Amino acid sequence: MIFTEISFEELNNHQKTNNDRYFFSQTALYKKLADHNGLKSKILAVKENNEILAYSIFLYFPYKKLFFKATTQYGPIMDFNNEELSKFYFEEVKKYFAKDMRVLAVRVNPFINEKIFNDVEEIGENSIAGNVHKKLTAIGFKPMNEDLFSNPTLASRCVFSKDMTNITEANLLKNVSQIARYTINRTVKEGVLVRELDIFNEEDAKIFDAINRETEKRIDFQVRDNEYFKNIKNIFGDNVKLLLSYIDCDLFITKTTETINNLIAEKEDLAEKLNAGTVNQKKTINKLKELDENIAIWQKKIEKIKELKDSEGNIINLSCASFLEVGQDLIYFTSGAFQKYNRFEGPYAITFHMMKYAIKNGFKYYNFFGTSSDFSEEATDYKVLQFKRNFNGNVEWFMDNYELRNNIGKIWKI
Repeated sequence: MIFTEISFEELNNHQKTNNDRYFFSQTALYKKLADHNGLKSKILAVKENNEILAYSIFLYFPYKKLFFKATTQYGPIMDFNNEELSKFYFEEVKKYFAKDMRVLAVRVNPFINEKIFNDVEEIGENSIAGNVHKKLTAIGFKPMNEDLFSNPTLASRCVFSKDMTNITEANLLKNVSQIARYTINRTVKEGVLVRELDIFNEEDAKIFDAINRETEKRIDFQVRDNEYFKNIKNIFGDNVKLLLSYIDCDLFITKTTETINNLIAEKEDLAEKLNAGTVNQKKTINKLKELDENIAIWQKKIEKIKELKDSEGNIINLSCASFLEVGQDLIYFTSGAFQKYNRFEGPYAITFHMMKYAIKNGFKYYNFFGTSSDFSEEATDYKVLQFKRNFNGNVEWFMDNYELRNNIGKIWKI
């Protein structure tokens, strides 16, 4: 085995032919994104007979102008069952960065689940992760007990994902919670539509940015701007999807009017049969009453949509989201919504649309991505987590971010 720096092309070719799972920050194209953003990065790998056995993309986050903290997020990627390989990789990483006086600290985040969960309930531990922990601490790496929610340069300890194995479009709604099923069906009845946005189209870009900026103010958390998404789209191409949920008032009125007309025709036909005495009287009277109630409901919906159109215009933009196609995972990367239209549940419409997309395109995981490790009602992202939980997935609890202080970093408080 040899420890070496590899190129973008080598990793890109490896990921095209290898089915190992990895996240966004370990895809070969992520190095291109880092380079584009002026962030120094290196791909450090172990090879044997020209085959890549382990790899990780390290970013050099600047510190105090002259120094760096070399950090990998959700990496390295390897078979952690191979104890010789993992020991060799971490020891070589330590040696590699020890040679650079400007690297004050090295931080790794082994891509392996430490705990096993059913929804948000811990049901077991992964003994392999325990072995990796022992190897890391033996050579000086210390668990930081920090992640994205306290330090934006680190990976989130937890993600929430749904395994899509054996889920089809036909049984998808049976594999989500009753709340999600009800809400999705309501978005259909309310006329919520979903389309893809083009970040390079001026109007689409304005819509996307407006929703994100309003969300940013509401949640007091920085949302990436359009330039970021243009850069990522330029590099990742069709592997990035930007979605919008919206209502076309005129279209809704037209379709709902057709629905009402069909219900009226059905009502008239039943009334004729009732008068002719060719149907069960009690059942038919009950059915006629049900049809009247449905007609009234749909008519009321038309009235509300007309009021909405008069005050807001024909197209009502509700929410947006970005998605990344990364290996086995379709990652729900970011989202935003106009709060005043929350009742239309735009994020549910987008999620249902993209889960069907994940099924059609063979993704194993629908990945809601980062969530804090605090699952209590006091957590800052509690409401977001409840949204994710409604789709019947599980927490994935990864190993901690581990740090090794180098050179000056051992004596300097960093």
